[in-house]
Amino acid sequence: MATNRLSIVVPAHNEERYIAQCLAALLAQKSEIHEILVVDNNSTDRTAQIIEAIAAGEPLVRRIVEPRPGVAFARNAGFDAATGDLIGRIDADTRVRPGWAHTVRSFFARDDTAEVGAISGLSNSYDSPYRRLKQWYIDKRVAQGTFGGERRIDNLHGANMALRRSAWEQVRDAVSTDPKIHEDIDLALCLREADIEIAQLTELFADVSPRRAYTPPSEYEAYIRSGIDTFELHGRLTPQIRKLIRLQSRLHVIVYAAYRPYDRELGRFTLRRVIFGSRGRAMPIDMQERTTSP
Repeated sequence: MATNRLSIVVPAHNEERYIAQCLAALLAQKSEIHEILVVDNNSTDRTAQIIEAIAAGEPLVRRIVEPRPGVAFARNAGFDAATGDLIGRIDADTRVRPGWAHTVRSFFARDDTAEVGAISGLSNSYDSPYRRLKQWYIDKRVAQGTFGGERRIDNLHGANMALRRSAWEQVRDAVSTDPKIHEDIDLALCLREADIEIAQLTELFADVSPRRAYTPPSEYEAYIRSGIDTFELHGRLTPQIRKLIRLQSRLHVIVYAAYRPYDRELGRFTLRRVIFGSRGRAMPIDMQERTTSP
């Protein structure tokens, strides 16, 4: 596995609350990592200073600046700059679990995975009041064989994934940078259209912030629309896929109602949150352009 060098790409935009812990989780397994590229996508808070401070003491960490707004541009800049044979991709609020990097390198080093160009993993939420319930659900689905187990899938979870550099080079000119498109779904569809397999691994586990759960349904609708647009872009939108995406929109109303009263800062449910809710984190699409487009 000596030649299986793993580069990690972390797109970041105003992530001062999360980036230090994200990098700490990666650096805890730095013996398995070739480099960590944090792509600063026009941050206006202390994100840049935090990255530079960590990089000053950790040669593996490097800050890249991508001025064009949008996670697709940030991802592309990081993937293009990566020098490893393998490229991991997580979000700035992701905290990979111990052994994450080893899992990536071990899987791609096997002789029986040559047809697999990308992998995606499973995740739970570290600041969620329903963490135990979600873990129970994940474990149940894994036991049933519907999650993980190296099953082949047609999607990628941008907060927890990796791919071969050769796979990226094969689809680099095909991926979209349209801010209204789901960049992870788009990448997955491009890979599958190139007959590159995607596997979902049980052991590739990460914890993420449940930012979408705190997004008001009116704003979440734009996120749902972008999923439809992504499948339409690839000519893959079927009535069944449209129905599943719309079902996700209706389920989000229930999820939002369950999360709205929870104060992440205090770690408990409060009456203030019941009344006023909380501000959702930025979604991985250009919400302003989506909501102002005809």
